Amino acid sequence: MRHWLVTVLFLGMMMSLGACVSDAAIQAQLDAKDNQDCIDLGFKPGNEAYGNCRLKLKQIRAEDEVSYDPSPRVGVGVGFGFGR
Repeated sequence: MRHWLVTVLFLGMMMSLGACVSDAAIQAQLDAKDNQDCIDLGFKPGNEAYGNCRLKLKQIRAEDEVSYDPSPRVGVGVGFGFGR
């Protein structure tokens, strides 16, 4: 029984650590994509227009995250039907 508990705790720890690493990796990918997108649009890193481009991309992403609601929906329905 004790071996099973240690295994479950270890797996839980590894999953939580994996989530942290994944978040950092995802953020690094988003930063690299935003950087390249702004450069592709003609902005040069280090000036105000480039900074505004990066901020606008982050703002768009934040608005998309707020509008996306992945929570499950539960409902109950009652229907009546009439045959031919």
